[in-house]
Amino acid sequence: MRIIFFIAIIGICSLFGCHDPASENPVYTDRTIIVYLGVDNNFTGEDREKIESLTQGWDKNFQGRLLIYADPQKPLTGSGDGLPYLTEVVWEEGRAVAKRLKQYPEQNSASPKVFRQVLEEIIGNYPAASYGLIVLSHASGWLPSGTLASPRTIINDGEKDMELWDFAEAIPVKMDFIVLDACFMAGAEVVYELKDKTDYLISSPAEVLVPGFVYRNMMAHLMLEQPDVVAVARDFYDYFNRQSGSMRSATVSVFKMSALEPWVALSRTLLENINGEQQVDLEQIQRFGYGKNKLYFDLGDYIKALHPERFDEFTKMVNDCVIYKAHTPGYYSAGTYSYSAIEAYSGLTIYIPQTEFPYINSVYRRLKWTQRVNPYIPQ
Repeated sequence: MRIIFFIAIIGICSLFGCHDPASENPVYTDRTIIVYLGVDNNFTGEDREKIESLTQGWDKNFQGRLLIYADPQKPLTGSGDGLPYLTEVVWEEGRAVAKRLKQYPEQNSASPKVFRQVLEEIIGNYPAASYGLIVLSHASGWLPSGTLASPRTIINDGEKDMELWDFAEAIPVKMDFIVLDACFMAGAEVVYELKDKTDYLISSPAEVLVPGFVYRNMMAHLMLEQPDVVAVARDFYDYFNRQSGSMRSATVSVFKMSALEPWVALSRTLLENINGEQQVDLEQIQRFGYGKNKLYFDLGDYIKALHPERFDEFTKMVNDCVIYKAHTPGYYSAGTYSYSAIEAYSGLTIYIPQTEFPYINSVYRRLKWTQRVNPYIPQ
């Protein structure tokens, strides 16, 4: 889920940023970047705003292509048809423009079949040396569809949403990077499910406030021969860290997937058959989440509580994979309309199986993370 401040955010929908190349002479590459805007929900006008920001950030020197699939909110009045469409940002006559390429019939953009078809269509029609993916929608990490009334599992179209494993399976080629502009997508479960789908993952372990990532700056970072994924995350953090009150709320991490296995292997050593709710006081573990739920715990803080003597070793291995992480002093939760302090932050979260969530526990068993780490799960 991405949280919308209906009052406070009204005046903060346009992002202004400076071109910040990774070097004095940036080398751009042949890359097709796909932006998937699953905003057929309560994201009013989000497709237009993001396309405008991406267009403002497009440079004539970029060698690749930028394709945007958008499924906008259905209109409440007669203005607009609300049908999904495909747009390409191109350089024409001395300026960047967004050109509408195609309009689709009404479809469920949270369907794995539709998601894969869109990606395959773009990759087939616009082949490149490499690919990148940016997804904007509501999300709730690995949680199964319908677990929470709000937020929803990744990519939300009205009352429909997509399971994490279906999302991962639907990605047809390995991406240079995936940016998940959605809530709760920096969980260990999410990262491990996507381990074979991308070289780098950029996501947040907590709730993401509108306007989310800084789209105007993104292409200058991501069209580089070596995409500057850290700069994308830093722009996001810097934007929200400059805000005040509840708007000063951001958590973000960048994962290098090739460095995943050492800390996952150590996680198995430290968590295999561990009954966390019996061995530690869950109320004392740093928690991120929607309201008062106990579904997203900081992984590092959990390991520290279980195995304080192994915490430094674990942290070092995690930091080899989490190449950038940042957080504001606290985070905002839409569930309680409250702002909570962040006292521990490893860059990623974990679900601790609990007896009060039998359905969630049953689904948790099928995740690649769970099968690899083998935690204790209550019957």
